[in-house]
Amino acid sequence: MAQNTVFIGLVSHSQSSFVQSQGPSGLSARLAQIFSNHGVSSQVQINTANLFDEKEFELTAAMARASVREEIRLESAWFRFLERRDRIGQVVRVLGRWMWFGLKWRSNSHTKELRRLLNIEYSHVDLYRRGVESGCDLVIILEDDAFSVEPESLASSLIGLLDFPDVPKMINLSTSFSLSEIGVAHLLTQVPSVAWSGVGAVFSSSRPATNTVCAIAFRTDFLRDVVTDFDSQPLEPVVPIDWKLNASLMRLWASGSIGAGECWFIDPGPVLQLSMHQAHIEK
Repeated sequence: MAQNTVFIGLVSHSQSSFVQSQGPSGLSARLAQIFSNHGVSSQVQINTANLFDEKEFELTAAMARASVREEIRLESAWFRFLERRDRIGQVVRVLGRWMWFGLKWRSNSHTKELRRLLNIEYSHVDLYRRGVESGCDLVIILEDDAFSVEPESLASSLIGLLDFPDVPKMINLSTSFSLSEIGVAHLLTQVPSVAWSGVGAVFSSSRPATNTVCAIAFRTDFLRDVVTDFDSQPLEPVVPIDWKLNASLMRLWASGSIGAGECWFIDPGPVLQLSMHQAHIEK
């Protein structure tokens, strides 16, 4: 990758609890400044628009039920794809999906929950497109609860990857769930030839997977494949963007667009998802 250019996309909204992420102290702005200090050109795009609300279509109770059914179907397919064996845990997770639907979706109305999911999805996909169109080498997509204690180490490690002879197609940067919780530990092999600043170690995965969409770096040519796959799929049923990306990864794996060792995890991840770990930061 000779150009050494990076696109940084931030998913947020005007009423976010993490609105400070949109400013100069936010991770996207800090990374851009550090990249610049190291002679790496970057572009930052902050998406605060509720894009679904601008192109709204009717939402129904039937769509809500279909959404939950599809998320359960995808989770079961994902369980098989990752070759997981904790079947009791899988049954508990499926039951939890239905309980979440009964307790949250119905109490807050299906319309509100579907609109929330669609606004998040549209924002991510819009930044995916902008990242591809930017022509940059690497696209980093952050959600606004992404936080790094050591942004300098994060940036310098990413800069090092730009000159790596075989840059992976996607890199999971966040500590959202543990690797055992997301069920990928048995798929991972450490990459000792790649140094990561700080305490993190680099692992390649024999199958592509995500640790939520809080913080992921994509090689731009692969992100183009993701966008093409998204465009080929129907808008319904509506599922969280995490599951939509997982579904895309399964299809891209089947088509050969991403193979073994082309998805990496950093453990511990250099980015904390504050909505899940804020108490840890405040201690």
